[in-house]
Amino acid sequence: MKILVADDDATLRDELAGLLSEDGHEVVTAADGAAALQTVDRETFEVALLDLRMPKATGLDVLNRLRVVRPETAVVMITGEGTIDTAVEAMKGGAIDFVEKPYDLEALRRTLHTVEEERKARALLGTAGSEANVARVLADAAGRGALIAVLGPNAGPPPAGARLLRIDEESRPPDIFAPKQLYHLNSAIDTFVNGVDRPVIFAADLSLLQSVHGPEDVRAWIRHMSGRCAARGGTLVLRSRDPEIASAVGGDAEAGAAPDGLQGMLESLANPIRRAVVGYVSASGPVAYSGILKKNFVDSSSKLSFHLQKLQTDGLLTKVDAGRYAVTESGQRAWQVVRALSERKHPSLLLSKT
Repeated sequence: MKILVADDDATLRDELAGLLSEDGHEVVTAADGAAALQTVDRETFEVALLDLRMPKATGLDVLNRLRVVRPETAVVMITGEGTIDTAVEAMKGGAIDFVEKPYDLEALRRTLHTVEEERKARALLGTAGSEANVARVLADAAGRGALIAVLGPNAGPPPAGARLLRIDEESRPPDIFAPKQLYHLNSAIDTFVNGVDRPVIFAADLSLLQSVHGPEDVRAWIRHMSGRCAARGGTLVLRSRDPEIASAVGGDAEAGAAPDGLQGMLESLANPIRRAVVGYVSASGPVAYSGILKKNFVDSSSKLSFHLQKLQTDGLLTKVDAGRYAVTESGQRAWQVVRALSERKHPSLLLSKT
């Protein structure tokens, strides 16, 4: 990952940068808050490690700036003596964790692993039909030679190249099929899908198929191809020029996405610590604070208190008898969505708007 280390203590800053570089990360350093502000304005980072107390601008100042210009950056606060309470406040402002000086390298590695897990979860929990998700899936498949495009007469292929199968009024072997030759088209697709891992089918224009076979058969074809891809860990990406088709399959495509009321909960569960806490409480029933603390999901009671407060604010947990924590009804639904999504790398069907 690309990491910004902002700390006015040159010895600790250089030592930390060296350790992170040895672990394979790309590291950029900043000697004070002003330098950190300038750096985040011109460069993008996966992670920013920010000392809370720096001259010219504090770590909180840099955090607030990142929330505006680089909201995708995960922020971890670096705390010294007497700054734990401030660090917890920073987490309320968007920081995902804090580490204490002097650095415990293993604890820091666990924190960075948490960051990576949260980034992956956020990508997984993103809107199923988002163009960013579609582009990611297509680019990955093209790079692996696992992308096949099924095109109508007026549709163009996706970027980065692909094997192309076309549907047109007249067949022209080996790669152009008439709409009535659905069996032959399916055979060509199956041969390709069976030969690659995590295959992706990009169906750009199915209007000719619909004109011959009707909307019900086309929807059945979409379900069949989505299932064929899912069986091998892949995805069907549908770019339909017919709003009726898109509307008809939209419910299936978004089956793994969240209703509006659950989206905030899913965002909260992208954090692996909160995900682990909700999973534990869901499986165990109402649990006291001490019982959750004993599970060692975090390395301090301050961090656990923050995450529990966050889970209550987000509507996933509530306190019941004797102050024990329980998962809310909506929290259970969100947890079920997360569990279902975590069992697959990509949704089996995506809708692309362009």
